[in-house]
Amino acid sequence: MSSLLKFSVWTTYILINSLLAFLADLAQWPPKTRNFWSACITTTIGTIFTEFPLYVILFKVWMWFAIAIMDVWFSIPIVKSSLIQVFMLILDIFTMSILLYNFYNNYKTRQIILDQTREFERYGPELPSITSSKFWLCVMPPLHIPLNIKVFRDITYGTQEELRQVGKENEFYLKLDIYIPKYSQKKDPLPVMLFIHGGNWMSMDKLIPFPQPWYLSSNNWIVCSINYRLAPKNPYPACLIDCKRALRWIKKNIVSCGGDPNFVAVSGDSAGGHLAALMALTANDKLYQPGFEQIDTKVQACIGINGIYDVTNKHKAFNPEWFSLEICGKNPSNMSEDSIREMLENASPEVLVERKGNLNEEFVPFLIIHGDNDQLINIKSCREFVKTFRNSAPNSKLVSIELPGAHHGYHFVSSPRTHYSMIAMLRFLNWAYHTSLNNNK
Repeated sequence: MSSLLKFSVWTTYILINSLLAFLADLAQWPPKTRNFWSACITTTIGTIFTEFPLYVILFKVWMWFAIAIMDVWFSIPIVKSSLIQVFMLILDIFTMSILLYNFYNNYKTRQIILDQTREFERYGPELPSITSSKFWLCVMPPLHIPLNIKVFRDITYGTQEELRQVGKENEFYLKLDIYIPKYSQKKDPLPVMLFIHGGNWMSMDKLIPFPQPWYLSSNNWIVCSINYRLAPKNPYPACLIDCKRALRWIKKNIVSCGGDPNFVAVSGDSAGGHLAALMALTANDKLYQPGFEQIDTKVQACIGINGIYDVTNKHKAFNPEWFSLEICGKNPSNMSEDSIREMLENASPEVLVERKGNLNEEFVPFLIIHGDNDQLINIKSCREFVKTFRNSAPNSKLVSIELPGAHHGYHFVSSPRTHYSMIAMLRFLNWAYHTSLNNNK
């Protein structure tokens, strides 16, 4: 091997190793920026290095072997320098320490879930430990998808009149997918979950392979994952109205799929978490049910994953001007302060909880899951919502789970943290379903 090629291999190794060290460190940085695209980049990097640290470690080990096999390492004079050797050793120790810490944080979710769902423990499976075969066969693979699921795609949930109103360019959004277990042993109707994707109210799609619908379906739940009209072309509350239209369709038709229309839970991530909370808090509100005001739109449980619960900027963690202009299609400069405040408060789950709590209303059970290193939605919003909920409705059930080191996109991938949080969801939902059945006897 020529000296130039050997030097090139060595230089490439140094650069890759330095980049991995920087990115591994970047994944630990607390949320700092309010720039959306910078936060997206940080979230993507953070998700890779915090959800898949063992794969990055394997990549580093592969690099060591590659260098050793090519026999170029100590054949380069500069590498024989003790200073270079010490530098590379420190860099390797630094990177590996961060990656192992990330894996520890990921695995630590197991104990957090055990503690937070102890009262629901009998309603779901055990959380596999690192010594179990299930951990390595089902939890660790990044794209683990159960095979015992049937999926029915692109079922239209809007009426013919609604499709005419929204126009052909928006018909695509009024569709849902149904995930049904193939080999359920249960003879009774199965409980139903309505899943709402996130995407800043402006993007994303139900076809994104979130692990949650697959996992719940493989555990005797029917999951309906929906699309809805997106802003800014379709200003808020179009998205919320569509979610309620989907719920109407589910309650009317899910029996034919083996589902129980009397128990429909709602869940969503990010902006979908915001919509899921609003679904739970605005049941039968005629403002969001044009043309189907008499339909019951109550849900029986709600789960928010990295959700947004305040759009008024009450806690200095959100941009209300952006929400007003881009999502609601309203220019704040053309509205009175009272009109802006009313619009934002009506779209804020935290404000609705406070209002209804003052009227002594009780709420459906809530499960709130949020990563404490979320770069896109500050966890402060989640904490304040939990505090307001517990103060306003002390007799209503709310379980809050904070995941250490988790970024905004942790739940997009199949990692130990995601699997443990899905088991928490399943335990909570099964508890809510059995509680509902017992109360209705």
